Amino acid sequence: MTPDPLFTGDAVGGWLQLPSPAVAEIAGSVGFDLVCVDTQHGLIGDDTVLGMLQALSATGTPSLVRVPGHGAEGIGRALDRGADGVIVPLVDTAEQAAAAVAACRYPPDGVRSFGPVRPSWQGRDVFAPPRTVVMVETVAAVANLADIVAVDGVAAVFVGPSDLALAHGLPLAAQGDGGPESDRHAELVSGIAAVCAGAGVPVGIYCDSPAHVRRFRALGCTFTMLAAEQAILRSVLAEKLADARP
Repeated sequence: MTPDPLFTGDAVGGWLQLPSPAVAEIAGSVGFDLVCVDTQHGLIGDDTVLGMLQALSATGTPSLVRVPGHGAEGIGRALDRGADGVIVPLVDTAEQAAAAVAACRYPPDGVRSFGPVRPSWQGRDVFAPPRTVVMVETVAAVANLADIVAVDGVAAVFVGPSDLALAHGLPLAAQGDGGPESDRHAELVSGIAAVCAGAGVPVGIYCDSPAHVRRFRALGCTFTMLAAEQAILRSVLAEKLADARP
């Protein structure tokens, strides 16, 4: 399988958790290679997703929606609103990965209910398979990774570094660079990247900072998603406020 170019070449994506089409348009305007609308942990409700995807389309930025779970209904709703693909969390087995792929495709190749809505009025090929990205972030997922990446239709693997750390008994600080716990986390990430590389499947990871982007890129990740806009906004506001104080 030829790797999807969207997930290679050190692509850097944006991450949205605030329910705002205006913020989505700003994110799309700065030059991210792709942007994810997070409906798993973000504050974004079902009805807001459409406006955010429309804003990203207006800037020409490819979009993903991280859906809340494995359910075909949530995956279908994100795709009917025009997402270019989905990120499916907590995929532990090849069977779950195959189910995620099937939820993105119409019969006879899948189980998605037909009703493409926005893609149809955009004139898109509604039968073109959307991008199915599966998250690897648990002990079981790491153990089953070779089988997961062998599933036809998995466009990329995405690592949740925080859940990966917690699942392996490591503190969240292990995502940084320093000490044996960080070394163990780095081994996990580089091991995941090596399995994906062997299968020709791109691998991405969420990053808290540009320093994390560089760290995980060096460990073999082919694309990275920069910190959520709410975290960046809070950090910059705090910095500007501190600079403005006497």
